[in-house]
Amino acid sequence: MSLRAFHVFFITISVLLCLGFGAWCLGSEYAQGKWAYTAAGIVSFLLGLALVFYEIAFLKKTKDLE
Repeated sequence: MSLRAFHVFFITISVLLCLGFGAWCLGSEYAQGKWAYTAAGIVSFLLGLALVFYEIAFLKKTKDLE
């Protein structure tokens, strides 16, 4: 596995973890009515979105390396 492929895999897993954590924070019965969980969920979704844009930029920048 090349370093580029590992990087893409790692960023993809990071995106999935951010989105999953954000969904858990916003949808958990335990977290209802607690502002810290709402804030953590929103921040997690925003970080997941930022990672998606980063991965797209990385793929465009390194498309000629394969």
